[in-house]
Amino acid sequence: MPISTLSKGYKKPTNPTTGDAWFPAMEENIQRMNDHTHNGTDGALIAVTTQDILSANWGSDLGGGFYRQLMTMPAGFQFDQTRIEVRSSGGEVIYPKVERVSATTYYVYSNDNTISMKALYG
Repeated sequence: MPISTLSKGYKKPTNPTTGDAWFPAMEENIQRMNDHTHNGTDGALIAVTTQDILSANWGSDLGGGFYRQLMTMPAGFQFDQTRIEVRSSGGEVIYPKVERVSATTYYVYSNDNTISMKALYG
């Protein structure tokens, strides 16, 4: 049967194939996609790049107890094409204000200049 099994179990026809190989492989692939659980074991992981937002880098009080710091995105990332998720030092997702400055820089705001955060880009 001219079928290759890929790293995550999907079937891929090799060279010209006939219906006797193609259709069973296609059925398996459709079932596999239907049963995918996004648990990190039955599919490829999405690459994530992280960057620390350090407590030492908060600027002066902007008034009202708000602080900000300028972040430069890692190489290859553009603000308008990137999803930015911010997490506390404990790993919880938090929602600070994020403001675009340029294609590769942004401000992140906080009302507590003693905390560190982590930005995840994907």
